[in-house]
Amino acid sequence: MGNRVLALFLIAALSLAAHARDRILRSVKTGYDRLILRYDRPMLPSEVRTLLLRNAKTLRYVFDFRHTRLAGPDLLRSVRYHAPVRSIRLAQYRPHTVRLVVETAEPYAVAHYAIPKNGYVVALPKGSSSVRSLFAGIKTLPVGRKKAHPAHVVYHAGRTVRAKPKARLICTPYAHLKKRYTVVIDPGHGGHDSGALDPSHRYQEKRAVLAIARKVARHLKRMGFRVLMTRSSDRFIKLHRRTRYANFKHADIFVSIHANAVGNLRRASTARGVETYYLSPARSARARRVAAKENSIAFRKYYRESMNVYLQTLTRSKIVYSNMLALDVQSHILKELRKHYKGVVDGGVRPAPFWVLVGAEMPAILVETGYITHPSEKRRLYDPRYQDLLARGIAEGIARFLANRERELE
Repeated sequence: MGNRVLALFLIAALSLAAHARDRILRSVKTGYDRLILRYDRPMLPSEVRTLLLRNAKTLRYVFDFRHTRLAGPDLLRSVRYHAPVRSIRLAQYRPHTVRLVVETAEPYAVAHYAIPKNGYVVALPKGSSSVRSLFAGIKTLPVGRKKAHPAHVVYHAGRTVRAKPKARLICTPYAHLKKRYTVVIDPGHGGHDSGALDPSHRYQEKRAVLAIARKVARHLKRMGFRVLMTRSSDRFIKLHRRTRYANFKHADIFVSIHANAVGNLRRASTARGVETYYLSPARSARARRVAAKENSIAFRKYYRESMNVYLQTLTRSKIVYSNMLALDVQSHILKELRKHYKGVVDGGVRPAPFWVLVGAEMPAILVETGYITHPSEKRRLYDPRYQDLLARGIAEGIARFLANRERELE
């Protein structure tokens, strides 16, 4: 009798211990074609089990979150959705498992992955939800609105220098395009995140890429595009918010602008060139190194698995179109720079797992405009004329890509 009581006591104690280790699902909100779940600690993709239940009329996508408990019974009260989603249900399926069921009339590409601040995303069918408040924290200013930094004022080695406005704008709207496209330009880093630095720390990536991004925006606007910037001043925007903003604005193109660097002082004098990347698993050590540098501001160990899961959900068409955009932009950058500068190195177009491109629902690329650790290239990146030629090449490449896509659809 005593042994039976002891066994029951041990079982109860183990159950309570397991119960205490469970994550708490605190909230569920609607994002842009996605559900955003918030926990009291990180949720790992490896602890999510999925299955598909289908009948003649509906499909039910089931997500079982293991070692999880609900914070309350009405977490779905703020969730809004419409067709093609028919219903969304959430329940404590088992003592340590929360079950989410998304019922739809049509199949869709399922994706789920971790995001910062103990968040977890479950994708919904395209067009099923849209929430403006999700992006309330990003207040994008119109290009050129601030008088403190007009187009002909640039940063140079930590101080502001007034340059002669010699840069020639593309003045004619791109005649071949049939619609007014929206382009989101993303100057990398910002605020407390200075990005790459040269060995003397006088040249900062965040300043150079912001100046280039402003010029890209000016060229695109003169060509007839609708242009938005994730930041138009020296402020920090979290990586996952940048593509979310582009999704919310229904952008047709997303371009993130950066400057490269190498930590090895011996290689700093030789590593140079313009490179353009698109989101895909890295095929070379060089691509992995560049991606690791740009991801470092937001990457954590448990995001690596999320990145791999997300990369597996990419459709071939999304990868192909981003690759085509990268090729057009890279070729036009080289064309513009080589008209006036010697020794411009073609770093090529490469696939790489950049966190800033994750979640983009449009062709998205990342341009490494040059090496800020190279003795001469860093000075070029702060030269207004060089910046303008880079910007012109990016703008022309975007226009060429969209014109080609239109011709394919004719």
